[in-house]
Amino acid sequence: MKKLLFILFSTFLFSNAPLPVPHVDVKAFSGLWYEVARTYNSYQKDCVASSVEYALQNDSTYKVFNRCFENIIGGDLIEYKGTAEPKNGNSMSKIDMTYFYIFTREYRVIYLEKDYSAAVVTDEEMDQVWVLSRKPQLPKRKLKKILSKLEKKMDVKRLIFTPQDKKGRYK
Repeated sequence: MKKLLFILFSTFLFSNAPLPVPHVDVKAFSGLWYEVARTYNSYQKDCVASSVEYALQNDSTYKVFNRCFENIIGGDLIEYKGTAEPKNGNSMSKIDMTYFYIFTREYRVIYLEKDYSAAVVTDEEMDQVWVLSRKPQLPKRKLKKILSKLEKKMDVKRLIFTPQDKKGRYK
């Protein structure tokens, strides 16, 4: 028993994996989110005005619509469709995202404003990080607060700030 407790404690103590927020309401999290910033990933390399929309289904899963314009706002639309399934019952704190029916990866919400106006979603290694907002622009004070929390977990210089359409156009 002592060995098991030591292993569990050591794993928790030395793990760099970001902890998800305790509970994320599936209904409140659904809807449109604008990307404020992200870490580099090859599938978004030409994206501006990126957004993600979580469309809640009756079984508490989501249809997911990732959209952006190619290179310039108003340019050609790039869209990826997928699904998301909560891993913790009725909480979106950890989700399995699936694209093209075969690519599944776990993501977690590691930061969430109480009013669901801003969030940070990341993979376990924090290689892929997204700062999201319900509006195209996040107030500077809120962004600064989020960045200061992220600084404790990653090099925030890795973040790419996403140009957004001032009118909120996303498709």
